[in-house]
Amino acid sequence: MLSNSTRDLPPLEKHLLYHACILPIATYRFRLWFFKGAKNKTAFKILSQMQCKAALWITEAFHTSPTEGTEALAGLIPVHLHLRKLADRANMRIAPLSDTHPIQSLLSEDYVKQAEVYHCSVSNMAPALQSKVYGTIMEIENHHHELTEVFEPCAAENRLDFRLMDCFVAQVSFNNFKITWRTRCSL
Repeated sequence: MLSNSTRDLPPLEKHLLYHACILPIATYRFRLWFFKGAKNKTAFKILSQMQCKAALWITEAFHTSPTEGTEALAGLIPVHLHLRKLADRANMRIAPLSDTHPIQSLLSEDYVKQAEVYHCSVSNMAPALQSKVYGTIMEIENHHHELTEVFEPCAAENRLDFRLMDCFVAQVSFNNFKITWRTRCSL
């Protein structure tokens, strides 16, 4: 609807629309089916077809154009790499969760912190069973050791008097610059 011949959107706005509206809806809850060992060939095929149509829409290329080329011209990364990026970010978001968060209770004893251990958690599985089980929690478990940064909710840097403006009051100044119609035209 948005790409009719009389009022067409520029390619940059089409790219922004695809990234802001379509991709989040298409990848909503992808962690339920995207993990190591999952059989997700059909989902990848559907997402690749969707992205191919979006790349053709953004670039206004012919339908016989090569998919990878139009995706590159449209500035879209391949779907499997985009999902891998989202999954890695989701794995990293586990670190700043509170010590009593329910996800912490599903991890092994090394990462449980102060949460109460759930009876079906990774810590209660036999080692032979852990190697056979696949899923998002197991992926978090396998990548949890990569998190080296310590997250403190009450860190010293979060104090009110530690802000840049509080520490360097004399070095920061603001210039009030009024933009008039003449200055706007000269820009």
